[in-house]
Amino acid sequence: MSTILIIEDEPALTRILQSYLERDGYSVLTSSRGDTGYDLSLTKNVDLILLDLNLPGMDGLDIAREVRKQ
Repeated sequence: MSTILIIEDEPALTRILQSYLERDGYSVLTSSRGDTGYDLSLTKNVDLILLDLNLPGMDGLDIAREVRKQ
């Protein structure tokens, strides 16, 4: 089963995305903060990240850059 990480600070959007993805058989992790989302991306086996750009804790572009380095 593929795991998708959603890093999004809008709770309603996160719930909708999570609901649809889980219905389609994906395992979903979520974070509403950039820094905790980045930590999850390093510690969990994630196949895809859905990433907001403007996040508290760490900017989405910074997360993308750091994940690519890993």
